[in-house]
Amino acid sequence: MNARPQYLPLPTIFDEVKTKTIVESDRFMSRILKLGREADIAVFSAGTVRKNALLFQLDYLTDSEKESLRKHATGDIVSRFIDSEGKIVDEELNKRTVGIQLEELKDIKHSILIASGTNKVNGVHATLTGGYCNHVIIDTLLAQNLLVR
Repeated sequence: MNARPQYLPLPTIFDEVKTKTIVESDRFMSRILKLGREADIAVFSAGTVRKNALLFQLDYLTDSEKESLRKHATGDIVSRFIDSEGKIVDEELNKRTVGIQLEELKDIKHSILIASGTNKVNGVHATLTGGYCNHVIIDTLLAQNLLVR
């Protein structure tokens, strides 16, 4: 594809909106974020809200935030927690999250969800329901579980 990946070299969720705003205003970071909004291709996966989920292990979230997310969210995409309909479950947390917005993800020409494993069924289903991807790459077992959901 002659593509060059770009990474955000920082935490994706901050304690304060003010901190996130300062980080986003940095010349380097604003350039990376602009590239994300203007990309033709986005490749991402769906996360879970299990206790061992990556975002839960990175210590970005308080224990009460984790508990609330386990009750109300089905998973995350691009570090944004969504419910079964693909809607943001915690707007305050979303405001503290750096990266592409979910509505911007919908506008990318090739928005590619890649996922594997039955533990991703709820997150993948919510991503599809929310319309955040236009290409899907999943394994057979995950596909079968989505069909009988």
